Amino acid sequence: MRLTVPVRPCILLGPLAAAAAWLVIGASWLVNADWFVFTRDAFSDLGGSGARMPWLYNLGLIAVGVMVAVYGACQVLLHESKPGVLGGGYMILAGVFLALIGVFPSGTRPHTFVSTWFFIQIDLALILLAWATARLGGSLSRIALLLALAAWPIAGIVEAVIGWPSAATLEAYGIIVIDLAILALTLDNLKLQATTTATAEH
Repeated sequence: MRLTVPVRPCILLGPLAAAAAWLVIGASWLVNADWFVFTRDAFSDLGGSGARMPWLYNLGLIAVGVMVAVYGACQVLLHESKPGVLGGGYMILAGVFLALIGVFPSGTRPHTFVSTWFFIQIDLALILLAWATARLGGSLSRIALLLALAAWPIAGIVEAVIGWPSAATLEAYGIIVIDLAILALTLDNLKLQATTTATAEH
C-alpha cells in the first residue's frame, strides 16, 4: 500500500461513513416514528414529500455520499494494484449516487435509478477492494469478498422464496452487508498498514 496520504484516517473513513449513514436513518426515523413502519415502508420515504423534516434525511445522505466518495479516492491513492484502484473508482461513483439519492428523493423520477445503481456500484467496489486486499494477505477480506459476491444472489433467493416484507427490510439487509464488508476491509487494512510501517522503520 502506498503511504503518500494520511493512511489511518483514510482507512477509518469507511466505518465512519457507515456509522453516519445509520445516524441519518435513525434520526429521520425518530422524527417520523408516528407513521414510519419498517416492515411496510422504504427508508427513502423518510426523505419524501410526506415526511417530517425530509431535509434531515436528504442532506444527511448527501453528506454521507461525500464521505463515501472521499473514502473511494483514498482507496485509489492507497492501492497499487489495478483491482484496488478500480474498486476505489467504483466507490467514488457509489458515493456520488448516494448523494444523488438525497438530491432526487422519493417521489422524483430519477430516484429508483440512482438508488439501485448506488447498491450495484458499491457492491462492485467492495468485490474489487476485497480482492485487492486479500491478495496483499488480508484474511478477513476474503470474508468481505464472499459477502459482496453473495449479496445479490441471496437477496434474489429471499425474494423468490418468501419475499421481502418491505423496501426498508431489503435496504437494511444491503446496508448491513456493506457495513460488514467495510469492517472486514478496515481491520485488514489497519493490520497491513501497521505491518508496512513496522517494515519501513526497520
